[in-house]
Amino acid sequence: MGAWIEPQTRNITRLFRQASISDISEGSRWYADAYEIADALATKYGYSVGVAAGVIAAVSPLQSWGANVNLAARILAHGGLTSGYLSVGLNRAQRIIDGTPVLEVLTSPKVSNFYRSIVSAGKDGVCIDRHAYSLAVNTRYTDGDIPSLTAKRYDAVADCYRRAAKILSAEYETYISPAQVQSVTWVLWRRKFWSENAFNSHDEI
Repeated sequence: MGAWIEPQTRNITRLFRQASISDISEGSRWYADAYEIADALATKYGYSVGVAAGVIAAVSPLQSWGANVNLAARILAHGGLTSGYLSVGLNRAQRIIDGTPVLEVLTSPKVSNFYRSIVSAGKDGVCIDRHAYSLAVNTRYTDGDIPSLTAKRYDAVADCYRRAAKILSAEYETYISPAQVQSVTWVLWRRKFWSENAFNSHDEI
């Protein structure tokens, strides 16, 4: 392409290129599948899909995906919960259920982008968790040693995913959203460092 590309973008595109067709299919569907789950919960419990996706995102930190969905379902079924999870997350979920616009409630970059990626079925948002950050800088971080994801650092890494998406879309001759680049590479990074079931106990996308 002739233009200088920062190492983080190169790390992202390099890992994406290692993906098999099935890897790309699985990763690219991740947020679309999450949207279908949110839509099913919304239909079952009488909420909009935006509210259901907002509740899922509100209670996503420090949870596996399965536990995240199960907790969101219980919250939606009961119109809110007062125990069983972090109070800040439950309070945010309650505010969303009570009608406060989701993005007025979910103000942290990671959680708000997770919501945006779910509600758009992967067309919008770039969720930077420790795995997405780690693979961008090609260093495996744990929850205890990852640098603080300040707004400036978050935006810088998210921009790398956006640039990677443009490069990969041209290369593969099909549109690949930044959220899909994140989810595909996340699947590969997870496989590289975790056994089949290890991440399910404590990690989220």
